[in-house]
Amino acid sequence: MAGNLTSSLEDYLETIYLLQEGRNQDARVRDIAAARSVKASSVSPALKRLSEMGYLKYEQRELIRLTDSGLVAARRVYARHVLLFQFFHDILGMPEEKAREEACGLEHALSDEGMDRFVRFFESLTMCQHAKACADVPENCQNCTRHGGNHVHFSEVRDGETAVVCQIQADGEARQTILEMGILPNVSLHRRFSTESHVFVAIGQHELVLTKEQCAAILVIRN
Repeated sequence: MAGNLTSSLEDYLETIYLLQEGRNQDARVRDIAAARSVKASSVSPALKRLSEMGYLKYEQRELIRLTDSGLVAARRVYARHVLLFQFFHDILGMPEEKAREEACGLEHALSDEGMDRFVRFFESLTMCQHAKACADVPENCQNCTRHGGNHVHFSEVRDGETAVVCQIQADGEARQTILEMGILPNVSLHRRFSTESHVFVAIGQHELVLTKEQCAAILVIRN
C-alpha cells in the first residue's frame, strides 16, 4: 500500500486513472460513482481526502485530475491489477469477470517482492528458448523460430513504432520503478517521440516519460 492510502482510496485512484483514458485526463463525480457502484454523495469525501493528500485536484462540481503523485500511485495499483488478472485469467483459466474480482481483492496486498516474483514468472513464459542469448546479445534471437529475431531493447525501437514487453533487465529500485509504471510482460508500448534525454511512450491512452537508461533495460518484441 502506498504511503497512508487505504485500500478504498487506492480503488478511487485506480478508477479515476481508468476513466481518464477516454476523457482527456478528466473525470467527473457521477462517472466515478457509476464506476464504483456507489452514491455520488459518498464519492466527495474520498476525493476531498485524496486532494488533501496531494493525489488529485478537486473542487466541487469541477472536473477531477490526478496530480503527478496521484498518477504514480494509481499506476502502482493498476499494474498489480493487470498482473494478477493475467495470472488468474490467462494462466489459471478463470472467467474474465471472476479474474477481475480476484485481482481487485488482492492488488492492495501484493508486496513489491510478490509483484517482482509474478513478473519474473511471466517473463519466463514470454522469453524464447534462447532467453539467455537474447538477453545478453539480442541479435542472437535470429535463431529463435518463435519470435523471428525481433527481440530488441526498447532503446532500439524507432519513434512511431509499437513493441510488446518481454523482459525487464534491471534489478532493485530501478526495476521496481519500471514495473510500477505498468511496464509489464505482454504490455504494448508505443514510442511516440524522443528528446536528447527522454522518451515519450503511450500505454493505452496514457503517456509515460522514460529515461534512456530505462528504455535500454526493457527487452521487447517488435510488432
